[in-house]
Amino acid sequence: MRNVKIVDLTATKYEEALAVFRRSDWDETSLMYVKAEMKAFLKGDIAGYVRAHFVAATVDGSIIGVAAWAPSMCAFSVYELSWATVLPEWRHRGVNTLMLQERIEKIKAHHGEGRFTVLVYTWVNPMYARAGFVPVTANGERFVDNKGKCMMLAQFAG
Repeated sequence: MRNVKIVDLTATKYEEALAVFRRSDWDETSLMYVKAEMKAFLKGDIAGYVRAHFVAATVDGSIIGVAAWAPSMCAFSVYELSWATVLPEWRHRGVNTLMLQERIEKIKAHHGEGRFTVLVYTWVNPMYARAGFVPVTANGERFVDNKGKCMMLAQFAG
């Protein structure tokens, strides 16, 4: 997509990134976790250890989307995708796809050689299917209380 750049989130863009989540109607509980993860990413909470890594989609220097990835707590070869949103007026234009591609590339660089697994809890949709993600719920069920979301998984080689 022309003019959209995917960059690492910086401290100077913290408030602007949070505003993207607010404009995307994220609830206060979710925003509380997003804020905590962003702050830890931007300052490094334990001597260089950072759990979530944030990228931002920008156009002319303004943030239009934000997304995160993180090493999983369950294994060194497992990673998680989280906290992805795009401003309503920029949705359905490929911005989230660009952020997904960038996060996978960053995970590959972080992981190095060898196979790794990426998990995401979201709706089944063509963007994730094209990237190799498949649903991994018991019997393929989705539950109403989860708004139709399910765990999705993909494997990659570093």
